[in-house]
Amino acid sequence: MRNTFVVTARLAALPTPLPPFAPHAPLSCRQARAWGWPWLVAAAFLLTATADAAPPNAAASASLSGAEATRLVATHKTGPLIVTASTIDASAAAILAAWQGELIVDQLVALDAGVAAALGRHRGPLSLGGVQSLSAEAASGLAAHGSILWLDGFSTIGTAAAGALAGHKGPLILDGVQVLSPTAAKALARHTAWLSLGSIDSLDVQLARSLAMHSGPLSLDGIVQLTPAVAREFSRLRYPLSLGGVVAISPQAAHGLSRHAAFLALPRLASLPPDVAKALASHRGGVSLPPLCSLSYDSAVALGRSWNPQAWADLDFTATAPR
Repeated sequence: MRNTFVVTARLAALPTPLPPFAPHAPLSCRQARAWGWPWLVAAAFLLTATADAAPPNAAASASLSGAEATRLVATHKTGPLIVTASTIDASAAAILAAWQGELIVDQLVALDAGVAAALGRHRGPLSLGGVQSLSAEAASGLAAHGSILWLDGFSTIGTAAAGALAGHKGPLILDGVQVLSPTAAKALARHTAWLSLGSIDSLDVQLARSLAMHSGPLSLDGIVQLTPAVAREFSRLRYPLSLGGVVAISPQAAHGLSRHAAFLALPRLASLPPDVAKALASHRGGVSLPPLCSLSYDSAVALGRSWNPQAWADLDFTATAPR
């Protein structure tokens, strides 16, 4: 026979700063998916979700002229403005940029500097998910944009473009990037808002060191395995970190992460052995874990001995112990 007890702690700590939306702004489905559940858990009480509007008939052709953009903006009343044209000119981009809400131009494949500069003047969320490459000149134009920006259509970004894009003041979603050089990562480190690199699936020490220089919240939700050496590099990061792909972690890697001093999200961690629990319990910045279906008695004891309610933002599990 075994006795069962339940330990629950919720929202004892929140990430500081909270990424990445103003509390009064409703989230579209596109935003909610990109933000990721660790941050949504922490701030769900601040935000409301709305569904994306059905795509309007932006234009009958593959291109969008200034006159067509004017008609599109004039007839669209509410919800995200979704443009289905694959090419637009700078005059059309300037008209679209005047739209006050979310602007989705995911069919656009190529982005020249003039169009980028025009779209950079848009003041709401902007999605350019179809752009397949980004020049430094286009990145400079987009840097003036101040809200959340999706650029998840390209798999690599050069150092010059990364450096220019680092001037962007809002959350930056680069979830298509699979290959990032340490120099490009260092150039991106000047970015001061939330940065998501969801397609990077492995890190070496040099790349981790460059990413840890980032000046805002960082999501690396494509990482599956975390070596102790890489984990130690994130002790340099002074902002929230999400590792949404990690399902198992060694005690040595957990110890390395424990030195990270800001909010840490491990939303897919499948188990919590005692030595891992002991290491993570010493984390000083707040930890979010998924609801764990079971926890060993030894792990519960390890947590209890070093329990700091201010350091655990989301923990919900059932532990079993011998009678």
